[in-house]
Amino acid sequence: MSRFADRLRTAPVLLADGGIETRLIYEFHRPLPDFASFLPLFTPDGRADLTAIYRSYMQVALDYDLPMQVGTPTWRAHPEGLARQGFSAPEDVDRVNGEAAAFLRDLRGELGAEDKIFIAGVVGPRRDGYDPHGAPDATAAERYHTPQARSLAAAGVDLLYAPTFASSDELLGVARAFAACELPYVLAPVIGADGRLPDGTPLGDAIEHIDTTVSTPPLHFLIGCVHPSRFAEAEAAPAWPKVARVAGLKANASTLPPEELDKLDHLDEGKPEVFADLMAALHARGLKVMGGCCGTSDAHIRALAQRLAKPEPRPAF
Repeated sequence: MSRFADRLRTAPVLLADGGIETRLIYEFHRPLPDFASFLPLFTPDGRADLTAIYRSYMQVALDYDLPMQVGTPTWRAHPEGLARQGFSAPEDVDRVNGEAAAFLRDLRGELGAEDKIFIAGVVGPRRDGYDPHGAPDATAAERYHTPQARSLAAAGVDLLYAPTFASSDELLGVARAFAACELPYVLAPVIGADGRLPDGTPLGDAIEHIDTTVSTPPLHFLIGCVHPSRFAEAEAAPAWPKVARVAGLKANASTLPPEELDKLDHLDEGKPEVFADLMAALHARGLKVMGGCCGTSDAHIRALAQRLAKPEPRPAF
């Protein structure tokens, strides 16, 4: 059993980080074309911004003595996403993904948090995370996502993680690519309040198909990029899986559905305390992995940790 899987099995809760891209754009006022959060790694000021963001999340895990999954800034560091930002050399997939993993490993080491922080190698969809049109079929997706998955695995991440996928076929393909890397992996599709992916596939059907056809199934599934209230609605829908394979939620701060949130020109961050209360209620119903997505910051994750752990925090480093 991997170190991550063992910790997940024994911990009552596992935190996850909050928003990265939305904080870079709205809090740090950094242009981020195509949500390419790997770009700041390659400038001193950008790297400092990423350090501040990731450090703020890791500090919560240390303050409240809770394990945390932290994702690499590589959602768009696949071949086409890299090429759109001018990273088109044959070695750029390995270079950028390796740099992202090393960045988080180094920061984790500086904080002495090796026993608390688990690095998730993030792979995003080939095209849009909310719109399934133009997504590759499973065979093409496996072929397309394999280079990035292998790069992250070789860079020493603790698990592989595919968030914000709109197409069940592409999700199946990325699962096959991950399974070949022999690391634990987690998939996190987007769903609506009806419990279906944007391509119309019931979540239960998507999970069953992946679990029964991929050589090594995912460790579990998460739901990403939806508000906790939408998760609760989806959980009651007929499309929800009959088996307990959904282990957690990386939730948006906003109540808007993802397709509307994607069009906003400002940040909808809500209130961290309300976010924490809603997430804690889901944890009480059996979810274990709890984190944030668009619009969330360390304030949201800290409020959540306070609700789940309740000890006095230790002083910051």
